[in-house]
Amino acid sequence: MKTTIDRFGRLVLPKQIRDRIGLKPGSEIEIEELESEIVIRHSEQKTPLQYEDGILIFAGTAVGDLTESIRKHREERLSKFLPGKRR
Repeated sequence: MKTTIDRFGRLVLPKQIRDRIGLKPGSEIEIEELESEIVIRHSEQKTPLQYEDGILIFAGTAVGDLTESIRKHREERLSKFLPGKRR
């Protein structure tokens, strides 16, 4: 999606993005410069953990090696319940 910067340095975030992220007039945002990119974040973001039908769901974006993290976590849990046994 493209937008333009006016002569005062302001830009308008498209309505689709504002609605999807939950930005409303007066919402605080964080702006960060990373090399040749500008990152804009909603600073009032909710936790990516949400309950759906009584189950805790992660609705964020996973970073890193998710498979390895799950393997390590399972191994730690199993070692607590089954001392001396490794899978």
